[in-house]
Amino acid sequence: NNFHDVEAQFNNKKPSIEPSATGHILEQIQMVEKLIENGYAYESNGSVYFDVVKFNEDHDYGKLSGRILEDLQSNSRDNLEGASDKRSPFDFAIWKNASPAHIMRWESPWGDGFPGWHLECSVMSQKYLGETFDIHGGGMDLKFPHHECEIAQSVGTYGNSPVRYWVHTNMLTVNG
Repeated sequence: NNFHDVEAQFNNKKPSIEPSATGHILEQIQMVEKLIENGYAYESNGSVYFDVVKFNEDHDYGKLSGRILEDLQSNSRDNLEGASDKRSPFDFAIWKNASPAHIMRWESPWGDGFPGWHLECSVMSQKYLGETFDIHGGGMDLKFPHHECEIAQSVGTYGNSPVRYWVHTNMLTVNG
């Protein structure tokens, strides 16, 4: 509600749809299946990871942010849960195996789990805006790695970049 109040202060129109990730689990599972089929994802211990190194061989991971895979620090996220299941520390989860205590969980071909953060955005934008759409907004903090991961997933699934123009803003404030 606070977000909608601020949007009204900026005189922005209300969106015609505000989809939720939990309402699109089937589509997220289908995208994961397509990424595996296309060779850009792999299953490991009930989780599915996007193969960034394989994608970078065929495409340009980091094109949006200007980052070069070889220059990224490969040990910065090694301590995350499931890191030992990855082929490379660059890889990111597109479906996570849910522990018995995890509240949000859905059945999938890889066992009970939940979608990765980047996956839900790619799926919902494609469903409502198409495989390619004009403008994608977001904060500067999303440029890397979130938007790079969205691009990689979409290119890995559909073969084309999902967005023509990326608009990254800093934080908007009202009355200071």
